[in-house]
Amino acid sequence: MNILYLTARFPYPPLKGDQVRAYHQIRLLSQRHRVTLLSFADDTLTEAALAHLRGYCVEIVTVPISRVSMGFALLRHATSPEPFQTMIFRSSRMARALHALLRRRAIDVVVVQLARLYPYVADLQVPVVVDLIDALSANIKRRASQEARLKAALLRAEARRLERYERAICTSARHVVVVSARDRDAIGTFPSLQVNGNGVDLDAFPARSSTGYHQRIMFTGNMSYFPNVNAVVWFAREVLPLVLREIPDAHFEIVGVGPSREVLALAGPHVSVAGYVEDMPAKLAEATVAVAPMLTGSGMQNKVIEAMASSVPLVVTPLALGGLEAVPGHHVLTASDAPGFAREVIRLISNPELASSLARAGRQLVEHAYTWEKSVEQLETLLIRATTQAG
Repeated sequence: MNILYLTARFPYPPLKGDQVRAYHQIRLLSQRHRVTLLSFADDTLTEAALAHLRGYCVEIVTVPISRVSMGFALLRHATSPEPFQTMIFRSSRMARALHALLRRRAIDVVVVQLARLYPYVADLQVPVVVDLIDALSANIKRRASQEARLKAALLRAEARRLERYERAICTSARHVVVVSARDRDAIGTFPSLQVNGNGVDLDAFPARSSTGYHQRIMFTGNMSYFPNVNAVVWFAREVLPLVLREIPDAHFEIVGVGPSREVLALAGPHVSVAGYVEDMPAKLAEATVAVAPMLTGSGMQNKVIEAMASSVPLVVTPLALGGLEAVPGHHVLTASDAPGFAREVIRLISNPELASSLARAGRQLVEHAYTWEKSVEQLETLLIRATTQAG
């Protein structure tokens, strides 16, 4: 097939969840199909990143985007009923680039990532598969519950717009995917909407052969993303002091690109902020326990899959499981409040046998159900079906 892949962020390097998903889909689809990439790109895009993806794509077209251009787009479409998420990505240059590509290349199917780009493909005659990734409306609604009054009201209004828009997409598009059944249920029952989960590259995240540093608690993720910021702040302020009462030498390490000012402010005697690291699997191998104390957000947590793949035992909130088939007590430990979360972290640090058991079970679960090969095989089946139905 000739596949056109449309993204709001350049997929390489894969630092954020949507980039990780797009990168591995493009990488694996290119083994059997011809992939053309059309993507927005900001001024951080490097020639090295372009060169890397050219190894998988027959053509790459980028459209410049900046905070300034997003602001102007928002002003131009301020009276639109569309979500802000969609308005700020309105670009006549992107529309022209898309139609120029379709005139130049025989495209069998278009994969468009995220609701924010759906307006570009809504009226195409070519078959389209829309990857919403998650129920962003639910994500924004949960965030509103954590914010002060005015910001909460604005976020609730955006959540309502997103909810209507996600449902409109599922009504008009023939093929729509999200990463989990929880996200599908949050949007609603639509014949077009199905689940296509995330995965992990097992070669990149090998099972570690020994336990990590003693009493090292680790969180990994994009540290400019609100749900991650909210999670580490809660853990550092509410959970870690309870852990330190029992394990005075415990240390919490926050790892991930773009730590916000609020995250950086957490650094202290028992908290370190590593920021971006070149080798995330090697860093994960240092952890005694990985934590995913998510209180907001949506979708499937790559941090959870990657920790399990690396044979690192996990303590998570129920929300962090995001539709994973992980069984609490067998693959991970779960807790919803600060005392319970602290208790489970202490339990894992103090019980190496339990930690090893969870680590083995987690790795086995990922090998069985959560590889990118399995995920992309499912996506490929959907793309073939889309082209067949169109014919």
